[in-house]
Amino acid sequence: MQAVAETIAFNVSPVGGGTPRLNAIAGANVFGTSNNGPTQNTQDVNSVYHSLQLSAERRMSHGLTLLGNYTYSKSIDDLPNGGGVADIGADTVSPRPWDDSLRHRFDRGPSDFDHTHRFVASYVWELPNLSGASGLQRQVFNGWQLSGLVSAQTGRPFTVLSGVNNSGTGIGQDRATLVGNPYSHGACTAAKITTSCVDWLNPAAFQANARGTFGNTGKGGFRLPGAYTWDMGLFKSFPFTERWKLQFRAEFFNVFNRANFMDDTVSLTNFQKVSSTNSFGAIQQAADPRIGQLALKLFF
Repeated sequence: MQAVAETIAFNVSPVGGGTPRLNAIAGANVFGTSNNGPTQNTQDVNSVYHSLQLSAERRMSHGLTLLGNYTYSKSIDDLPNGGGVADIGADTVSPRPWDDSLRHRFDRGPSDFDHTHRFVASYVWELPNLSGASGLQRQVFNGWQLSGLVSAQTGRPFTVLSGVNNSGTGIGQDRATLVGNPYSHGACTAAKITTSCVDWLNPAAFQANARGTFGNTGKGGFRLPGAYTWDMGLFKSFPFTERWKLQFRAEFFNVFNRANFMDDTVSLTNFQKVSSTNSFGAIQQAADPRIGQLALKLFF
């Protein structure tokens, strides 16, 4: 378990709206608002991480080496969504006022970097040589090496905010209210996008929180799509002397050209506001497609 920092805003309005608390005592606008008034950085956020980690290794046998790792884990904290894990001052304020006894419980959920499943495997295979072939055939077909790196993981958590101040506190972190199946069709249609678009979350399944409430969606209650990539390399060495050697390299990233879809934002944040864009829930971009490169490398 580890304690991390949280920013607390003191000059917030009561639930339902009204004059910010410090201003009600000292006078209107003396302390600004909850967004620019007095704040404090405190170490009152806790996190816990549990995991099952498995590794398997096959050392060189018949020219083949394998190494695989699998992690099944869960990281939970009560840091407000969007808060900085390491940098002081990069935190966001909890949707609930600082003296609300339900504040930490409301902010408890999967950590921003939580990936339930992650698998990584690598291999190197020295392809069999042609022992009975002619000199030219040996030069062409012998000495090839195949390598690869496979990785797969589930998506990370995502929090949906309403984007409106219906709680009345002025903090601006109210959560959305879930009223239907979040993982269904409708995002691309609602955004009127006809090409290069994938439905992810259904906008119709979310509404703004009711007046005087904070919404019913949990922190990290939804997941971005998972990712799967397979990188591969093919190498061939041509020795000239004991010192001089030329190597041919063919390398491919995401060799099977799988589309690893991403949240459609400039930077992959861990939250999005329902009211902030008409393309909410629609994915219009993906990670890199298949990339290949050829090279010659001289050793001397």
